[in-house]
Amino acid sequence: MTFRSLLMAILLFATNTLATPNIVVSIKPIHSIVSSLTQGITEPKLLLTANQSPEHAYLKPSQLSLLNQADLTIFIHPIFESGLKKAMDNLSANKKFIIGNIENIFLIHNKEDEEHEGEEQEHSEHQEATNYHLWLDVNNMQIFAKKLIEKLIKIDPNNQSNYTTNLNKFNKDLNKLKQEINQKLSVYKSKVIVSYSNTFDYFTNANQLKKSVNITSYHGERLSIFKMLKARKIMKNAQTKCLLATTEVPKKRINSLIEDLNINSENIDIIGFDIAQGAKHYFKLMRNITNKAIQCLK
Repeated sequence: MTFRSLLMAILLFATNTLATPNIVVSIKPIHSIVSSLTQGITEPKLLLTANQSPEHAYLKPSQLSLLNQADLTIFIHPIFESGLKKAMDNLSANKKFIIGNIENIFLIHNKEDEEHEGEEQEHSEHQEATNYHLWLDVNNMQIFAKKLIEKLIKIDPNNQSNYTTNLNKFNKDLNKLKQEINQKLSVYKSKVIVSYSNTFDYFTNANQLKKSVNITSYHGERLSIFKMLKARKIMKNAQTKCLLATTEVPKKRINSLIEDLNINSENIDIIGFDIAQGAKHYFKLMRNITNKAIQCLK
């Protein structure tokens, strides 16, 4: 091999190596899925590495640099990740992948209740609000995985066979996960569950759990005395067994809701802040949520 042909071979190898996309993902569960789909090809970077809320995140210069250097950035939706919206807006459209905008993704639309409590009457104004905790439905993540692979193959056609192999393995693993979760929850489907907010709707719907009410209409809504009394009445009449809430909801508030009602409660981390990032994260997270729900329903 001549020096020139050797140099060309080195340059060709370097070009192919650099051609793999630089991917940044907003939150851990989605980063985990992207890690599974890109194994052996490229390692996606996680944007929110600490216990940062996607709604109130303040990005450091190093995090902004990650976004600026990315070939593709993956988010849930600007409404869900409102703390990242400004940074999202600064990215070109061809470098953004918004999961909530994917066709055929199952989205739940809840009604927001804004209460105006007068002296003589209660009045509520309703408006539709989309629930973006969509990773809690494994079926949604299978749709997302397929669409992402299509996008990655367009960006990086040299690795088409690797992406396809990863997708097939991932789908098999997700099918096993769905079956495992369904089997674990099957004996508890007759028991009534309530959720503090709409956060767990994807999980309860996907697993056909018997849910009576969301105490608050959406994540972050304030809990008024009126809503508390109304929820207690519903929970009592429905013979509720379990109340699920995210970790942001204070235990004191939960205890006030279920006092003297013989109802179990669990505060669940739905993002998995304490679970190590990587390809196994999503599976550990979904099993943890399932086990917490079972503990609450026992």
